[in-house]
Amino acid sequence: MQNLILSFSVVFPLFAYMLLGFGIRKMKLLDARIFKPLNGMIFQVFIPIMLFVDVYESDFKSSVNKGLFLYAAVMVILLFLLLCAAVPRFVRDKKDASVMIQGIYRSNYVLFGVSIGANLYKDGDLGVIAAMAALIVPLFNILAVILFEMFRGGRVKPAAVVMGVLKNPLVGAGILGILFAVLNIRLPALVVDTLDNIGSMASPMALICLGGMLSFESLRKHRKKLGAVLLGRLILVPAAAVAVAAALGYREVELVGILAVFGSPTAVASAPMAQSMGGNGELAGEIVATSSAACVVTMFLFIWALKTLGWVS
Repeated sequence: MQNLILSFSVVFPLFAYMLLGFGIRKMKLLDARIFKPLNGMIFQVFIPIMLFVDVYESDFKSSVNKGLFLYAAVMVILLFLLLCAAVPRFVRDKKDASVMIQGIYRSNYVLFGVSIGANLYKDGDLGVIAAMAALIVPLFNILAVILFEMFRGGRVKPAAVVMGVLKNPLVGAGILGILFAVLNIRLPALVVDTLDNIGSMASPMALICLGGMLSFESLRKHRKKLGAVLLGRLILVPAAAVAVAAALGYREVELVGILAVFGSPTAVASAPMAQSMGGNGELAGEIVATSSAACVVTMFLFIWALKTLGWVS
């Protein structure tokens, strides 16, 4: 019973923030046209600051677990290749197939990973989760570009892929935090405290915006495809990834990091990317909305299971 209550306390804030955003839109205090640029600002400014501070304040040398990072990267790539081979066999429309592949492999890792880690380990070092973002975020982006170019018959340009990744503020923030930590560059306490205060607003604001942008108006049209994506994204993939990681001996914050990579909902950025690169933008948006809502339940169940098994305290 205690594990059930603790698991609920971890997930409830995520649900509450998203519900608040959804309620704000329904009450017409803000509409989707306001939430979208606000969400862009959060992902361009607040979350990069949060990521930088988490890496900067962590015990970085002990946070970098090469084996864990390699495992996460290899699993993402293997998942991507498996999906690219399997999904087109069942989904003939390339616009839908590419979006479904992205919906299953690409998670909202930074937002949900840090949020869940912070709720589980309130005074713990989240350096592992933050540092892994510097690897996982660019990997997600690189694979997404390759995916959509491949499915629309275009040619993948390595230089353009690299530049696109480097322009991602989350990647830049992660690299900057790593440099400051490795070179032992210390900022004035006043600056760090200010950045920490700004970063602490990132997760609540991002989740409120996510709730404000959720829309379920046209789900019936794609219900079978959505069901398949949700089954893969929120149940099958995280179950397999966490089980293998546990078998390899990973526990506590490291295992939570793996759960966040493979069990978080589909990345918000996947919808506009699909729209701009020839995918089915409507389906992509529905995947983000439904996976974000359903994730509250599946993440609760996974955390409860990990606690019951004694793999997470």
